[in-house]
Amino acid sequence: MKISATAVEFILETARGAYPREFVGLLRGKDGVIIEVLIFPGSKFEENRSSIFMHMVPLDPSIVGSVHSHPGPARPSRADLQFFERGMVNIIAGRPYTFENLAAFDAHGNPTKLEIVK
Repeated sequence: MKISATAVEFILETARGAYPREFVGLLRGKDGVIIEVLIFPGSKFEENRSSIFMHMVPLDPSIVGSVHSHPGPARPSRADLQFFERGMVNIIAGRPYTFENLAAFDAHGNPTKLEIVK
């Protein structure tokens, strides 16, 4: 999956700012490229978990997946795998929140490649 450099910068800065709490958002795509991160009212950023009130999410076919941060490695938890079923691509930003610590997964939790584009 391709992702804009702007979206990557937003993810990494938001993860750094939220630490030691996790943050969560949804990914909006256009023409096969993730272009922005959506943060919804009522989202909870807590230590060791984050959540979105899905009733706050509009029916939007441009939403292609999710993103959240972990205070440690970018490996999906059991809860993450259940949440992943909602999107084509799911990104975890692991500490220390650099591009090398971003991991992308498909809806089944299988690792997938993430390519940054301008």
